[in-house]
Amino acid sequence: MSQVRDNSELTLRKQKDFSRVYNRGKSRGSRYVVVLYRNNNMDYTRTAFVSSKKVGNSVERNRSRRLMRESYYSVREYIKEGYDIVFVARNTIKEAGQSEVQRSMYGALRACGLLKENDQ
Repeated sequence: MSQVRDNSELTLRKQKDFSRVYNRGKSRGSRYVVVLYRNNNMDYTRTAFVSSKKVGNSVERNRSRRLMRESYYSVREYIKEGYDIVFVARNTIKEAGQSEVQRSMYGALRACGLLKENDQ
């Protein structure tokens, strides 16, 4: 088990890290979320939550990021360590509730093979 890290260390922030995931990573989509991921050769997983203007105005984009973040926090204990993961909201997320987004995210992570062996 890795040591406890603060949230700033577990968040993707640098443009080069995003570019690495977008350009050389893999992706899987689900109904509400697209998951882009890449091995980061670290002992912890870093994440980012992205919502483009296609999702809607600032209120809708912030809500979609909040839904994805809350969903991630409920499934993160099942995710393998050592990946950079970018969650991108689809415009269908506007009608979704938190439990629907959580199921969608879990399914996409399972399809990516990012869940620990005993949780798949």
